[in-house]
Amino acid sequence: MKSSSTIAWTFSVLFLVLALLGFISDSLPVDSAFFETNTILNLTHLITAVGFAFVAKEKVDESIHHIQVFGVTYMMISGIGFMGMNIQIGEPWSYALYLNFLNYVQFGLGIILCISGSSLKKRRRLILA
Repeated sequence: MKSSSTIAWTFSVLFLVLALLGFISDSLPVDSAFFETNTILNLTHLITAVGFAFVAKEKVDESIHHIQVFGVTYMMISGIGFMGMNIQIGEPWSYALYLNFLNYVQFGLGIILCISGSSLKKRRRLILA
């Protein structure tokens, strides 16, 4: 079943592109930064890309399980982000909206990964039945 490895490779490339965009953006002057990140986030994206590359090479059942684990992990990370937001009175609302947007993007990515893994698992059961 090539679907699980295709999805894993797709997410590997996605996270690699995010890491590269972050590293490139961090080296540009502040005025022209188009993708604002920090080094820890860039390294996390790079490690996640490598993780998905390993998942793509695994057996089908294991790769489906790991895709779901990545999804749950990303939803938990975004939950920590939502709990850790401590926006003080007087701070610009654009900053609060920016942080919320990033948390929603991470949560949405986690949901997409979980749905992908669940649909792959269901498809796998139908094929084997």
